[in-house]
Amino acid sequence: MFFKSKKTTAVTDEADVAASFMSVIDRTQATIQFEPDGTILTANENFLKAVGYSLSEIAGRNHSMFVDRGFVQSDEYRRFWQDLANGKSFTDQFPRVRKDGSVIWIQATYAPYLDAEGKVRKVIKIASDITDRQRGIEGIAEGLRELSSGNLMHRVPSCNAPDIDALGNAFNGAVEQLSVSISAVKEVSSAVERTATEVGQSSADLSHRTESQAATLEQTAAAIEELTSTVRAAADGAREVEVSANDAKSTAENGGKVVGDAIDAMSRIEKSSSQIAQIISVIDDIAFQTNLLALNAGVEAARAGDAGRGFAVVASEVRALAGRAAEAAREINTLIEESSKHVKTGVGLVGLAGDELQKIIQGVAGIHANISEISRGAAEQAITLNEINSGVSHLDSMTQQNAAMVEQSTAASQVLANDAGELARQVALFRTPSDSGAHFGHGPGVATHHAPHRRAS
Repeated sequence: MFFKSKKTTAVTDEADVAASFMSVIDRTQATIQFEPDGTILTANENFLKAVGYSLSEIAGRNHSMFVDRGFVQSDEYRRFWQDLANGKSFTDQFPRVRKDGSVIWIQATYAPYLDAEGKVRKVIKIASDITDRQRGIEGIAEGLRELSSGNLMHRVPSCNAPDIDALGNAFNGAVEQLSVSISAVKEVSSAVERTATEVGQSSADLSHRTESQAATLEQTAAAIEELTSTVRAAADGAREVEVSANDAKSTAENGGKVVGDAIDAMSRIEKSSSQIAQIISVIDDIAFQTNLLALNAGVEAARAGDAGRGFAVVASEVRALAGRAAEAAREINTLIEESSKHVKTGVGLVGLAGDELQKIIQGVAGIHANISEISRGAAEQAITLNEINSGVSHLDSMTQQNAAMVEQSTAASQVLANDAGELARQVALFRTPSDSGAHFGHGPGVATHHAPHRRAS
């Protein structure tokens, strides 16, 4: 019977664990081993299947056969293998070229294998194929680039990686909803732009008409102001004429009274003339009787002779005086008769003048009444025109304010139209399925460009 030491047993157990671990890795991961300079030593079936080669096709060749030709010549690639040869490890995502020229993506760890002395004997790479996942990520990245350029018709293709596919579906749903919203915004912005343009045109037309109306109203206000001044002056003139007519009426009435007084005076003169004529007739009778008495006295004086001579002289003188008195009475009577005729004529004329003056008084009274009516009418017209003038002035002020408001509205509508136009231009940057000839687009399944640090190894 043989006995094993505890140390030998421990080493055996560790070897078994290591063998089991490598077996698990070999079954689940793609592995490949290299010399420190990148020469291929061996690879498992998972790796060979992933790149499409057989082991005999890659053994002895360099790692660079799986790398883009342009990157192989770079300093970064050379430093990568120098660092591995010096014992440094790398874990990252890398693009690799398959036998058919297509590109696969792997999540890999490059780890140097050290001997007992700590020297690098070989490099082991453990990798897993993440091409589907990377394609899904690249699809989403392409979708984001299209979205940033305003393309809302691009859709992310489906992916075999469930979590990435769910992210792509969420992206497509968000873009779809955004597309609907942007389409609605396009329609609204176009409608707003059209409406704002129409409002601007209407406001401009209204502004022009309001300015024209304001100018016309201003002219009308000036004309009404001038007419008001004219009517006010006419009313003042009518009041002055009314005062003058009233004075003329008073003067005519006073004249009528004077004519009446003159007629009364003429009547009294006529009556006095009649009385004087009667007195003259009495005087004439007295003269006639005196003459008769003188004649009788003369006769008696003659009979008396010398004794009556002196009495005869007196009688003769009395007779002569009576004759002169009779002659004067006749002349006075003649004058009085002529004066009476003239007085009668004057009374008639004064009466006619009084009648005409009464007619004049009545006419002046009528004129005064008419002028008073005209004066009242002119005053009322002046008041009415003054009120109209005030109303037109207020309307002119309101029209000026309306013109200013219309001008502000026109400016605001122009700003709105410009803003709506700018909004339409900004929204037009987005391409939606509702645009003419639009169709959904999908990016390429595998990206052909990658960041340089992702191309190392």
